[in-house]
Amino acid sequence: MAPDGARIEVYLHGAHVTSWAPAGGKERLFLSRTSAFRAGAPIRGGIPVVFPQFGGGGPLPLHGLVRTMPWELAGADGDGRGATATFRVRDTEESRRQWPHAFEAELTLAIGGSDFAITLAVTNTGAEPFAFTTSFHTYLAVADVAATCVQSLAGLRYRDAAAGGVEVLETAPQVDFTGEVNRIYFDAPAEAQMIEAGRTTVIRKAGFSDTVVWNPAAAKCATMADLEPNDYQRFICVEAATVGTPVQLAPGECWQGAQTIAA
Repeated sequence: MAPDGARIEVYLHGAHVTSWAPAGGKERLFLSRTSAFRAGAPIRGGIPVVFPQFGGGGPLPLHGLVRTMPWELAGADGDGRGATATFRVRDTEESRRQWPHAFEAELTLAIGGSDFAITLAVTNTGAEPFAFTTSFHTYLAVADVAATCVQSLAGLRYRDAAAGGVEVLETAPQVDFTGEVNRIYFDAPAEAQMIEAGRTTVIRKAGFSDTVVWNPAAAKCATMADLEPNDYQRFICVEAATVGTPVQLAPGECWQGAQTIAA
């Protein structure tokens, strides 16, 4: 908790943020009441860290490895302006069986006022280069998905997973949620806005090339064991991501990407 009352909750399981409330504000992240809080299973909601594979586009489990690995708390600090915490994970014998690369990932969380900044740094600690895709799979809580939209993505090319993976040019001025939305917007601008009745949430990114927008809608939500049937009405995922062009990391190199949510 920051001195001004801003707070987050983080599990060492995946370094997974499950709660964030800005100073003087209400909860801003969605967390499923039916999520499986157990070893080996991802937490549904909050902010999962996706690495080294986004989605199911490869041989690894959905969204990669680190969201179900145990992380360690590397440090925490606070002053009159806010509070920070850093978490770290390294490759293990088990992770190398699935993905044969040596790495270190460090996640830094910073809160204060109405802002929440999350930064991921990945270092190639091995002798061979590797490539990866990544995102912050951010579940933003909304009062009513039908009365919510996302702006600043008009004119971009996107991959529509809900339509079988076709690539489309976004011609609408905003993304509305009248059915399933599962889109990767390529080469997206540094800022997007989630607009609700009486409230705007700004999502900024640096170091990430793409933006993902997702909501499963009613039919798909009903098939997901770790969501209740009407949960789709309560969240929208707006994610800083790098998917279209994977990051190439040489031995000893470090990549860094950041996302800031302003309530």
